[in-house]
Amino acid sequence: MVEIAVPGQRWEVEFFEDDHVEIEKFVSNGTIYNEKELDILFKDFSY
Repeated sequence: MVEIAVPGQRWEVEFFEDDHVEIEKFVSNGTIYNEKELDILFKDFSY
């Protein structure tokens, strides 16, 4: 797997033994958050 980061996007490109390739794109809507967003991140994803 290769991770590619460009402004506003992050791509995960996975190469398989049978020569097929899968690409998943994570695209930003341009919203910029402040440090309060970290509280939400930890609340939602801490186990």
